[in-house]
Amino acid sequence: MAGHFQHVLATSDLTRFVPFAIFVCIISFLVFIILLATSVFLRERNPISTRIELGCLGFSGFLWLVLGVFLATSDSQDADVECFASATDVVPLDASVASFHTEQYQAMYRVLMTFSLINATFVLLAFFILLFLALRRHRMGDEHMWYGPVTSCAWFNDYGKSKPILPIRQNGRRAKANAAADRYTVGVPHRHARGKSGDKGHWSEKTLAIPRKARHMRDSSGAGSFIGSSLSSRDLDNGKMLNPNKPRR
Repeated sequence: MAGHFQHVLATSDLTRFVPFAIFVCIISFLVFIILLATSVFLRERNPISTRIELGCLGFSGFLWLVLGVFLATSDSQDADVECFASATDVVPLDASVASFHTEQYQAMYRVLMTFSLINATFVLLAFFILLFLALRRHRMGDEHMWYGPVTSCAWFNDYGKSKPILPIRQNGRRAKANAAADRYTVGVPHRHARGKSGDKGHWSEKTLAIPRKARHMRDSSGAGSFIGSSLSSRDLDNGKMLNPNKPRR
């Protein structure tokens, strides 16, 4: 629409909005196409960080807002259109033979003004939503998201309130973080905590369940060892271990 105005309207003080509208449209198209293309095709390898995208959205929204306010307050919205046969003529053509009329100009002008304000609203809304999410992650201590792409940040995940991965067992007054370690206690007395009903604790003994088939285990140094079915819990208490070089049955 601004390009059509540039083609049919003569340059004057009332048509200063035309080149500015064309400039805003071209800049916005370039910004939006680049942001969408890099987000869709590159995803996590997107070189545009969150702060750069915030700057692009804020700049585009500001341009649309300025254009909309300029069109809403300009005297051009109430201007009349006069058509001439040539650039040197001073007598306007009759409305019946003119190719462009005042009603058409004013209707197109109002459309351009309305969509400028609508575009400014949508772009600035996206800018403020992204800014709110970024500040929220920043307050949670996640500062590296400013330097990463928007598509790779977990905006709606709260790791501080997530459930623990390992099971936590309450043992009366204290919680044991590694509750699974009690299953592998071999021949060691274990006292249960006093319950809420006031009953006294009692002693019990847990033994290690050794599978029938040989199990391959690795220690902290990386060396491998084999524990076969012939290795009993008493042998483990005495420090014995099956020779890994001995042929297995």
